Amino acid sequence: MGHDLRPILLTGAAGYLGRHVLAKLNARRIPCAPTSLGGRIGESCDLTDIEAVRSLLDRIRPSVVIHCAALVPKYVPAYDDISTAEFSVAMLKNVAENARCRVVLASSMTVYAGATEFPVDEEGVEAPAAGYARGKWMAEQALFGRDSPGDVALRLPGLFGPPRRSGLLYNAAKAFMTRGNFELTTPAELWAAMAVEDAAEYLVRAAVMPSDSPPQAVNVGYEGEFDVPSAVAQIAACCEVEWNSPLIRVKTFSMCLQRLESRYGMLAETFQQRLEQLVDDVRHDVKTESAADLDSI
Repeated sequence: MGHDLRPILLTGAAGYLGRHVLAKLNARRIPCAPTSLGGRIGESCDLTDIEAVRSLLDRIRPSVVIHCAALVPKYVPAYDDISTAEFSVAMLKNVAENARCRVVLASSMTVYAGATEFPVDEEGVEAPAAGYARGKWMAEQALFGRDSPGDVALRLPGLFGPPRRSGLLYNAAKAFMTRGNFELTTPAELWAAMAVEDAAEYLVRAAVMPSDSPPQAVNVGYEGEFDVPSAVAQIAACCEVEWNSPLIRVKTFSMCLQRLESRYGMLAETFQQRLEQLVDDVRHDVKTESAADLDSI
């Protein structure tokens, strides 16, 4: 993998995904200019301010932009909030319209919200109706609309792994370890998951691998079919707990990954291995919390 001497501009460097991308770039000693809202990591820049974005790009003159900055809903109802989506789209437009280099966009598999047939391929997506999913789709269209070779939108699954402790998978593992049971009542029909470090790895590969391909989307994920009850059942098995899946009919989700494999290669890690690693991480947290409780007595 080669890379010129100009830095990679990383937006959203203080976010969950951005921090992992930054760590991987630093580990490879790849020049990087991180930026975040408020300057929590790297330079401060409000990406909704077009003049601020122009100034940033003129000063840094990046070789590539990895765009992770976005408003990610913290609660399920917020995924239908169009104002949140529009805020994220505005940031991407300002970057795309002013960057004189390739842009790697951290997009989302939620663009397949209306899909009825699986596995989904990159060309089979229709515009989502509203909310977060539509925002991601609109951001992709804004990027592709500049028709710049090498631009790519990586459609990432939902992410899990340290230090996030609010996700469904983390809380399922913790519940099995502490209470012995986990109640799942309303799993999302459209769902997939990926370890955040693997998502970060693909973003870095997309940035450092030279490309003059037409602008396009690339599905990112693990081989196989996914749904919430199956993932929770695998976690229960790792925790050596018997768990009966609720009688809720859900669609399994799967993506065509041929484009991913041909462009960036497939990682050796599997979804099952990453779930086992997550269980180990949760087990460590539970032991640490228990020791802290004993020390406070």
